[in-house]
Formats: sequence, structure tokens, C-alpha cells
Amino acid sequence: MKNLSKYRMIILTGLLLLNFISCSDDNITNSKITVNNEKLEAAFVEAQQINNLKSFVIYHNGKIIKEAFFNDGGEEIPHDVRSVTKSVISLLVGIAIEKGLIQSAEQPIGDFLRPIYTNISNEKANIKISHLLTMSSGIEWYELGGIGYNDWINSNNQVQFVLEKPFNSQPGQIFNYNSGALHLLSVIITQASDMSTMDFAKKYLFAPLDIGNRNWSTDKQGYNNGGAGLQITPYDMVKIGQLILNEGEYNGKTIVSSEWIKQIRTTKISTNTSIPLANGYSYCWWRGENSKGNYTFANGYGGQFIVVVPNLELIVVATNKWSGVSSSTANEQWYRTMDLIISKVLLAFD
Repeated sequence: MKNLSKYRMIILTGLLLLNFISCSDDNITNSKITVNNEKLEAAFVEAQQINNLKSFVIYHNGKIIKEAFFNDGGEEIPHDVRSVTKSVISLLVGIAIEKGLIQSAEQPIGDFLRPIYTNISNEKANIKISHLLTMSSGIEWYELGGIGYNDWINSNNQVQFVLEKPFNSQPGQIFNYNSGALHLLSVIITQASDMSTMDFAKKYLFAPLDIGNRNWSTDKQGYNNGGAGLQITPYDMVKIGQLILNEGEYNGKTIVSSEWIKQIRTTKISTNTSIPLANGYSYCWWRGENSKGNYTFANGYGGQFIVVVPNLELIVVATNKWSGVSSSTANEQWYRTMDLIISKVLLAFD
């Protein structure tokens, strides 16, 4: 018996030594993914060269493993994340469906908009919520060409502005990026819940995620802007990314249904290479793929990102200063940041 105990101690000591050697290696490992710290550090060195970058946060295997903040950015400093707002709207629509406030993504928008805009045509009223979610409303719009958004946001009535635009395709057929049409989802959430979109978000999304009071711009009728204008922190963005990564759960509690997250993580329509590094769109989240697999991301003007890579157990969050910079600078920093994430950060995980 003494000899057996001696052998057990030798084996245990060997296992502990092996574990110590593994943990002291250049690569941090878990049961699935290896993180190459040298490659990750090189990515952060490159990130410092992006002049307007404010935050760069890497969340992996249940925790933040590396982060950096620049240009007055900080983990708990709210930032206007532009069209990342759209991806938050998608989560709120999913919650509203789960609560029975909206029947399904196939419900016509006229059910909610006719009470406030009585002149809506039958054709517009029959646009489905899913068409708005997938940027395929068919409403004429030229936003990715650099025109349209300012005319819409500066109009006297943002809902009327959108609904009076003509069709240029059948709903559900062609991807056409349209912040105005997406804004209708915020109006629909308000109509369905009898709460402002912000109040609905506070109660059913932000509070469960331990996200504090935040600002969210409104249109001239008082509806929270469904296309942009939400101010959240980089750590808030990580929490939102966790919902996508963990099938709607946060700290063991379901916030958004797993079925809705499945829809978000499934390509619904081709973007026809409308932007680099993405080939598809789901419900207000972009989709792409590279050698590391599929990724789903929220994407805002000037370089605001929540990139989720499920098979790497990875979330990458980035924010950039966009206000007061030229459109060419905003587009350049957008590309440099996204390319850094996809071409460098993802390659540090295996």
C-alpha cells in the first residue's frame, strides 16, 4: 500500500509539473483554442497606428484577455456607436416577439404604422418586419453611395420621409442598406410595447445585462433613432456580443431566445459585396467568413464593431472617433480596424 501511494504521488507530481510547463508556454490554451500571444501583441501594436481608434477589446473563453484604450476612450466611457444601434434594435425585436408583442418577423409593418401614418399605401403596409431586418424593404435608397442619410435625418418627419419613397425592387429580393427603413423598427417597438424603444431596452435588455443609464438620440417625433445614435461603452458592447456568442444567455440567464440568436447567426441575404470583409446579412448583423470560420458582426460608421466568432469563443470590440473627421478618413479607419480584426486578431487563435 505504501508503494502504491508512492507511485500515485509521483504521477500526481508529474501531472502538476506538466501543467506548469503548459501554462508557462507562449501560448495560452484551453481545451479547444490556443491563443498565440505574440501574434495578438503584434495586432495591438498595429492598432496603435490607427489614429482615431478609441478602444480595442478582446474577449475569449469567458473573459477579457487583452484591451487597450486611446484618444480619451475607456472601458466605461459611452460612445455613439452609429449603426451598431441597428444590431441592438434586432435584439429588441427578438425580445418583443418572444413576449408576444409582435407576432413574428413575418408580420406586416402596417399593423403598427397605420395608426400613426394613415396614408401608408397597401404596398408599403405589406412590407414585413423581416424585410426591414434584412435591409430588403425594396424602398429606394442610396445610403452606401454616400447620400440619403443626412436628408432623412434632417427631414421634418423621418417616418413619413421613408414611407413616401418609391419602391425600386420587390420586398425581400435585394439587399439595399437603408437606415431610414430600419428606423421603422424602432417605431414598431414603441407602438407594440407602448414604451419608448429606450425604455423597452432598459427594462428587457440593458438591465439584465447590467448596463446602466445610456443616451439614445431621437427623431423629430420623439422616436429613438433605429439606425444610429445609441451611446454605449466598450464593455456594454462586449456584453451584447456575449448574447450572440452564448445563444442569448448572459450569466446563465436567457435574455434573448436562442432561436432568435440562431437567426442572427444565419445569413439571410447576400450583400453583393456592398462592404469589404462581409458577404452576407442576417437580422441587422453582418456575416463573413475566412479561414477561421464564420463570423457575425455589428458594424458602425467610422469603425465601430462587435465581431463574434463562435468557433473561436471570441468577441472583438472596437470603437473609433468618427465625429469631426472627413468621410474618407472615417472609411479608411473603418477598413483598417476591420481588416486588423479579421486578418490579424483572428489569426492569433487556433
